[in-house]
Formats: sequence, structure tokens, C-alpha cells
Amino acid sequence: MKGLNRTQLKLIAICAMVCDHVAWGFVEFMSPLGQIMHIIGRLTVPTMCFFVAEGFRHTKSVKGYMKRMALFSVIAILPFYLFFHEVYEYRQNIIFDLMLGVLLLATLENKKFKIWQKVILSGGLFIISATIGGWVIMPMLYILVFYYVKGFKRQATWVVFLTVTLEVFLIVAIKLNEIWHFSHYDWPWYDKLYLLGFVLPLFLLKYYNGEKGKDIFGRYFFYIFYSAHFLVLAAIKAVVNGCSMYEIYVAFHVIALLVSILILVLVLWAKPSKGQIATVLLVLSGCIYTFGFLVEITSGNVGGFYAATLMQYFGECLLMLAFTMFVAEMCHRDIPAFVYALEILCGIFIMWMLLTTRENHYFYTTVGINKDGPFPRLVLEYGQGFDLFLYYMIVVCVSCFVICILGIRRSTGVERKRIICTATAIICPWIPIFIRDTGITGGYEIPCLGIIGAAILVGTALIKYGYFDSITLAGENALSHGQEGIMVVNNNHIVTYFNKGMQEVFGQLALKQNAYHNDTLKDIFEGRVKTLKIGEQMYEMRVEPLREGGYVQGQMLWMLDITEHHKMLTQISDLAHKDSLTDIYNRSYFITLLEEYLAQGGSGSLFMMDLNHFRQVNDRFGHQAGDDILVKFGQVLVAQGEEILSCRIGGDEFCIFFKEAIDVKELETMAEKIMTEFQNKMHGEKYADIVNVSFGIARILDASERDFGKLYSNADKALYVAKNRSKTPWYIL
Repeated sequence: MKGLNRTQLKLIAICAMVCDHVAWGFVEFMSPLGQIMHIIGRLTVPTMCFFVAEGFRHTKSVKGYMKRMALFSVIAILPFYLFFHEVYEYRQNIIFDLMLGVLLLATLENKKFKIWQKVILSGGLFIISATIGGWVIMPMLYILVFYYVKGFKRQATWVVFLTVTLEVFLIVAIKLNEIWHFSHYDWPWYDKLYLLGFVLPLFLLKYYNGEKGKDIFGRYFFYIFYSAHFLVLAAIKAVVNGCSMYEIYVAFHVIALLVSILILVLVLWAKPSKGQIATVLLVLSGCIYTFGFLVEITSGNVGGFYAATLMQYFGECLLMLAFTMFVAEMCHRDIPAFVYALEILCGIFIMWMLLTTRENHYFYTTVGINKDGPFPRLVLEYGQGFDLFLYYMIVVCVSCFVICILGIRRSTGVERKRIICTATAIICPWIPIFIRDTGITGGYEIPCLGIIGAAILVGTALIKYGYFDSITLAGENALSHGQEGIMVVNNNHIVTYFNKGMQEVFGQLALKQNAYHNDTLKDIFEGRVKTLKIGEQMYEMRVEPLREGGYVQGQMLWMLDITEHHKMLTQISDLAHKDSLTDIYNRSYFITLLEEYLAQGGSGSLFMMDLNHFRQVNDRFGHQAGDDILVKFGQVLVAQGEEILSCRIGGDEFCIFFKEAIDVKELETMAEKIMTEFQNKMHGEKYADIVNVSFGIARILDASERDFGKLYSNADKALYVAKNRSKTPWYIL
């Protein structure tokens, strides 16, 4: 298909964004080159607004979309400010603006909100955008246009109108500011003319062909690239402007802290069940330690250094506890509770020694500052308390490492990969110490390398090789099963995978939702529903536990379409139980059903019916006419309701059993009703006046008559009497 697909347009927008930010950092604003680069940069915002509207329209989970936008807008804050510094002051990045647009659409599309609630919430979002938004309301307006306005020509008209209106407003505001000075921005009136470049994306969007295109980098590429390119540009800017080794050293640890926080967020987002607490503690301890180290290398007094040291040791104590918990989960080892209690007590004792070291000098014998070198450093003389702490760390790490080695030897597949990641993560924090002792770093401590390495490995163990990695792979492999629907849930009933077949049956599904919120799915997983009929389709439900390493880690629901199989079984059953001509029960199955009913203490009356003069129709009009009469009479009997069991005894003789009915008037009414409906069926036929019906009715008046043979005999006798009566064609015993 000709034109531009989604991936191509996004790549153009990303390139334009980089061009714009390069101009902000390295090119004079009012120079011809600077203006051209800024105008090119205006391609980004409307294009991204267009795809935000498209994404909201087609997303499977609005809540997930909002969470994703909120997460990446927060992640982008620090890189954004590292690059722009004072240029944007308190205003936020473009992902924040796009997030406000998503929240606005979610508000307007929420059917539970009343109009006044939508007005208040929407107004609040516009106020937030006007107050701290990077592009002040415009992205929200563009998103509204692309979502609600139908037809590209009308969308383009609105975008041009809004852009020109913005430009006029700014020019007027700038001129008024020259008079009243209500803003500290001293812009010339032509300073913002480059914003007219917001109309340029329309020429590209006109050729959008609606195709997704090959997703080269993944759906999160833009969000990740947005923050990453700010960090790269900030680093280049720092080098160009002259940056000391100390500043690079601090920036390196800032990046380490950001990476640790990002991994912490991803772990919380992934929710890997039992391993989550240990993983969160591990990554959190790394964040605390790295933050403490940053405070240490940026403080200039003993008090700041001392507080930073306390923070670092607290992070390390927490790290030991987290390592033990994490190894226990990954290696499926049952660690006694007293071990955790002992580690907590050790952590408390270590912190007590640190807090009192100025008085008793047990952990440090001396504390001072060395101001020689690129930055002030804390000078410490270690005491016996530090030696105890070091031995404690070695014991914990070696014990955990040994458990991992034993786990690696007895494990296979994804479990083995998890444990290898865990064992390597235990080693990582020690590597920077050995690197420092070699003298390669010139005395610089680089704990961030160990922290980042451990955090990445721990995150990998739980996210990539997590508890539900095998379940996800099983779900993906199940795509080859054709007509089968597949759903995978974890032990908390949270949906971790489903395919199109499942969605076609249960409608809108979303990952990470609780399957038990759907009552039907709850009944299926709890075994109360084995088959499910939806419309004309019949499905068989089969739930299987998913095991790994001897642990049940979730359940897989297989949904098989058995409609044709069910139809075949029904047809076979009908052939065995029903009369092939009239489609009512045959004699043998009728007797079986009636005997079961009578054995359970049921009561009622048996009607035996005979079509009088039926042979005359066969002789005069042929057997096809006779078959037509039999079919019509069978239809009349079936129409009498569920309380009536009907069958064809043979030839032109039929039976029905009227459950619970023994009252004479009720039985006479039924006989008259059958006779009348049969006459109506026959109306207009040339043999309508030839055939009529006789009824022999036998009632169950006491327990002794609750026998099919006796009941049938009585009905036969009653039919004989009825056939010889002239006035009423029925007789009741």
C-alpha cells in the first residue's frame, strides 16, 4: 500500500524532535539555521498527538494506556531538566502534555461521569496544562481534534485554525507585555513565528495509509528514546561547555540511580507474585545505597558525610536480607524464620554501632575529611565493628551463593537461568571493590557499577526469566492450536496471556485483569462449568495447572469449539431415541423415560391415541399423504409443552404422558385441545374430513398403578371404549 505507515511517521517525528533539541542546545535561536531546525522540530507534537488519539481509539486497556503515559512522563522529568535547565523552568516535558490529553479523552469517554463532573475534571486538566504544561493546552486541543473531528480535511482545518489562533494570541500577549510587563519573558513579537511550523505535519499525515508497518524497535521505543536522548545531549553539552571529571563522576552515579529507580518501577509494574517482595527489597536497597553515595560525594562537611554513610550501610543491611529472601524464592529453599530474624537483629546492631561510633569509636575509630583531590572525601579509620559487619556480609553472600550453585545443579530450563542471574547478582556488588583495589580508577570508588549490574540481573531474573516466563511461552506456543482459545492466569487469577480465540468468546479482555471478575470465567476455573454454549456454538472448557520446579505457578484454560462434535452426538442420540418420521420419541425411549419417572414416584395420566380412518387416506391419496398426516400430528403433540412426554407407538398410534395431571376436566381439556389443533393443522387439506382422533386415557390414582405395563393396558382398554363411542372421542379410566 502506498503512503506512509505508522512506524515511518513516528520515525520522522523522532528525527524532527532530535533536530529541534539539537538546535536548542547548540545553535543560536534567531540564526537562520536555528529557525529552520526549530520549524522542522514542530513536526513532532501534532504527529504524536495524532497517534495518541489513534492509540486511545484502539487500545485494549485505557487504564494501562494512562499508567504507561504517567510512568514515562515521570521518568522523563530528570533527563528533561538535565538538558534544558532554566529554559523551561517548572514546565514539563511533552510526554506529560500527551498524558494530560489521554486523561482528557478518558474523562470525556467515561460513561459513568455526569456532564458536570466531566466539565470540572476537563477544566482541571486544562488548568494544569496552562500552569505547568510544556506546550500549554495546544497538545490537548490537537488530540481532541484528531479524536473527535471526522475526516482529514476537517481535522486539518481545525489544526490550522488552532495554530494561527495560538500565534495571534502570543503576538498580542508579547506586545501587551511590552506595555505592562506582567511577564519576565522579554520576547520580540516575531520570536514565536516558528510555531506556525505546527501545520507542517498535516502534509505528512495526509499520506498516512492506516498501516502499522514493521515495528522495528518496539512500542515503547519513543518513550525510552525520549529520556535517553536528553541524557546523551546533556552529556555532549557538558563536554562542549567544559566538564570536569568530578561532574562526570557525579553524573555517572545520577544515571546509576535513575536506572535503579527505573528497574524498581518495572519490577513493581510486572508484579511477579511471590518473588516481588524480595525483588523490591533488592532493588530498593540499591537505590538507597546509590543515593547515599551521591550525598557523600557531593557533601562538603562531616555531618553530610556521616548521614550519607548511615544511608549506605542501611542500604547494605537491607541488601543482605533481600538477597536471602530472593535466593530462597529463586532456588525454592525453605529458609527458617529465625534466619530472617537474625539478619534483622544484625542490621539493627550494625546501625546502632554506626549511630554511636562518635562516642564509643567501635565501628569507626576516627572520622574526618580529606579535601585533597578532585572532591572532598570522608577519611575513616575502621574499628572492630566494621570487621564484624564485613564478616557478616561475607557469610550471607557466600551462603546465598552456595545455595545458588546447588540450585543450578538440580535445575533446568528457565529456572536454571533465573538462578544463574541470581548468583551473578550476588557477585556484582563486590566487583567494584576489586576494581578499585587494582588502582585502575585512580582511587575513585565506583559502586554504581555493582549496583546497576545487580539490579539489572535481578530484574532480568524476575521479568525476563520470571515466575511466569514458562507460562507466557506456553501461551505463545499455543497460538498454533488453530481453533482453540487459550487463557493463562497466575495463582492470584491475574490474566497473563490470552489469544484471539478467547477474546472472540469473552469479548474485551485485558492483561493483568482479574479473571474472577468475570463470573463465567470464575465458574470455569473453579470447575463448576465444563461446557459453555454461546449462541449456536458449544465449547468444552479444560483447566490445567502450570507447573515449574515442582511449583504450581498458574493455570491454563483451553477452550475447544465442539459445536460440530456436539451436533453429531445430538444427531446420533436423535437416531437412537426419536422416530425418524415425526421427530418425537420412539416407543423404547419413551418407555425408558416413563419408567424412570414412575420409579421416582411421579404421577399423571397416559394418553393412547389412534388416528381413525388413517388407512383410507393411504389407500385413496397415497402413503405420502399419510406421512404428512403423521408428521402434523407429531408437531401438535410436541407443541403441548415440557410437561408432556410424547411418542409414536407405531403406525398411526401415538402416546403422551401428562405429568401430574389426573383431574378429569384437565384431561378432557387436553384431549380437546390436541384434537382442535390437529384439525387446524389439517384445515384445507383434501383429506381433512376423513381422519379424526380417539383417546384412551389411564390415570395413576394410587401407587399400585405406578407401573408402565398396567398403565399401558388400562389406556389400551380405554381407547377401545372411546373408538366405539359416538359423542365424545375419549374415555378416561
